[in-house]
Amino acid sequence: MPERAARPRHVRIFALAVLSAFFLGALPILSGKAGYQFLPSEQWLTQSRVAAILLGGLAAAAAPFAVLKGMKMQPRKHGTFMKIVLTGFAPFLAFMVYSHFVSLGIPLVVAIAAGTETRAGYTVSEAKLLRAGTCRNPIEIESMPFAWGELCNFPAGFVQGLNPGARIAAEGRGTQMGLFITSLSQQD
Repeated sequence: MPERAARPRHVRIFALAVLSAFFLGALPILSGKAGYQFLPSEQWLTQSRVAAILLGGLAAAAAPFAVLKGMKMQPRKHGTFMKIVLTGFAPFLAFMVYSHFVSLGIPLVVAIAAGTETRAGYTVSEAKLLRAGTCRNPIEIESMPFAWGELCNFPAGFVQGLNPGARIAAEGRGTQMGLFITSLSQQD
């Protein structure tokens, strides 16, 4: 088997930066699965919206080329259908992960590294009383990134009193960019 040539240093650094951003983009999803409910602040989302869309768009544009290059480097047999599915799905996944890197990953890492007890306000878009499933009594928060902003497992008495448009105050560990929620209260 021929030995593979070493990649130039700038290529390795770029690949490390891309993989790190991918991991930080997926970190909020992993923390949510581990039971830590994190929300970025409304202020951070407003300030970072353009950067999140730009980075997500660049990643989405580059994703099909990266997938095809990876298929070429790994000489397995990939059928035409698999190539179409992977190159078609890759832009959506890349956009979501890299835009989440900006809107969720950065404030999450800052909250882990420098977080203190803090408080932030949010607007409720929907609150339901559900007793079954992994997310009991979900509270949906307005203006959150795609597939994000659902708070789970709060008492039914609290959730029952929430209507769309109601303001809630979240308390927990974090910064002005976002926080890990430990308690909620209704604002007047």
